[in-house]
Amino acid sequence: MGAVLLQVVWILLIGAVTGFLATWLGIGGCFLRIPMMMVLLGLPIKTAYAVNMAVIAIATIPGVITHYRMKHVYKKGVIVAAIGAAVGVLIGTQIAMYVPSRTLKIIFGIACIGVGIYMTYSSIKGKGKMPPRVTVDQVGKLEHGLKLGGLMLLAGIATGLCGFGGGIYYMPILNVLGYPMHIAIGTSSTQMIPVAAIGATNLTIHGYQNWFYVLTIGLVTMFFSWLGARTTKMMKAWVLKGIFGVLIGLIGLSVAIGLI
Repeated sequence: MGAVLLQVVWILLIGAVTGFLATWLGIGGCFLRIPMMMVLLGLPIKTAYAVNMAVIAIATIPGVITHYRMKHVYKKGVIVAAIGAAVGVLIGTQIAMYVPSRTLKIIFGIACIGVGIYMTYSSIKGKGKMPPRVTVDQVGKLEHGLKLGGLMLLAGIATGLCGFGGGIYYMPILNVLGYPMHIAIGTSSTQMIPVAAIGATNLTIHGYQNWFYVLTIGLVTMFFSWLGARTTKMMKAWVLKGIFGVLIGLIGLSVAIGLI
């Protein structure tokens, strides 16, 4: 009984912390979710990857519906980006299955450190800056050709190798290609649903999935994502992003050197 109760507590904690922080700080919670599942639930890193991707595919849906209604989703871009990233994530997860777990932890840790540095730097650089809201009705033609597909293919491979949702890779690509910030966020979030689902499916087929944790953590994550979104205005965005950047970097370092 005690073990079951403790498991429930861990599930609630993982879903609550990662779901709340993801929308409160405006960045995916996979950087915390994966190591938390490894430490608290004892999941192997490859199973944690599979659960994380499946949770992302489920928990991202409410936010994407909101982005679509607010006209932040560039449909042509989503199709091309999703196809490129989907092929990439299949390659990435396939490679991940044959990479030793210790090596995979090092890759994951280094990726987190890099993301943490990037987030901390960009938060300081963007201090006090709020990009104007632009909808798809206000823009002309945005990139949706081979350049977008090719870059997303590479991003998908990196996503599969690290078990992420992919947004941290997709967003810079869309920004560089001229997507306004709000459209980049909406488009990136939308493509994450099919891409993460494909990555999770590939890992599931090879026996690395745990559906109990997908459903329980996924439902808790959805609720606290909604709660986090309602709390966003309580603190300056650039401060939140900087804090999360430092946190991700420290977690990555801990995973890379074997503390997690």
